[in-house]
Order: sequence, then structure tokens, then C-alpha cells
Amino acid sequence: MRASESDRQIVMERLRQAVEEGRLDVPEYQDRVDAAMQAKVYSELDVLLADLQQLPPPGFAEAAVEPTTVMPASLSKANQQLRDSANEGSRKWKIAGVAVGIAAVLALILFAIAPEIFLYFAIGVLVILVLFVVAAVAGLF
Repeated sequence: MRASESDRQIVMERLRQAVEEGRLDVPEYQDRVDAAMQAKVYSELDVLLADLQQLPPPGFAEAAVEPTTVMPASLSKANQQLRDSANEGSRKWKIAGVAVGIAAVLALILFAIAPEIFLYFAIGVLVILVLFVVAAVAGLF
């Protein structure tokens, strides 16, 4: 598969990190960067990083962890509460979205029926916003 410019940039960044870690010296780094710029396929890029693979720290044994796809039937009480609160939070956002939609429709109807009332309402909202800004600048809250 052909390599893209972003793939080459990723390899060059890893090579730069290898120089900082002391795994490569500067002339070898320059040779590999030049090769990375000329690389056309992934296999040419893989060769440049093959001997720079990061090893785990000494004494660290990697355990093979399989991702679980099925949730256990019995969740702890804390996990169940977190799951319920997350579902409740998404419901709150849905309700807020519906309320905003209804308010927008009512505002459009009000504007169509009596634009002057809508204008007075908008001026009132702007006055309240200006008062909040003045209060914030004055340090009242």
C-alpha cells in the first residue's frame, strides 16, 4: 500500500524521538529521514523503524487482555448508578433540545403575528444581558 505524506511525517517524528532517547545518532537519523522522504510504500517506512520498537520496562510482563464485548449480567451498585445517571443525563439533553425547538417555533409564530412584540422582547433580553455584563465588570459576581 502506498504511503501518504502524513505517514512519512509520523515516521520522521518517531525517528526524532529515537534520537532524543539516544537510540540513533545524528548521521543515522539524517539517513533515515532522507529514506523516509523517498519512501513510496509502507514496507519502506517499516524498515526504518524495525529496530526502534519500544520495549516494555524491565520486569514488566504484558498480560494478554481480551476486550469484552458482553457486559456481565450483574453490575456493581456503583456501576449501575453511573450507567443510570448517564442515561438520565442524555434524556435531559433531549428534553432541553425539544424545549429549545418549541421555543424557536413559538418565537417565529410570535414574530409572524406581531413583530413589534417580538422586538420589545428582544430589546428586553438585550437590556438584561447588558446589565449582567455591567455587573460582571463591576465585580458584583
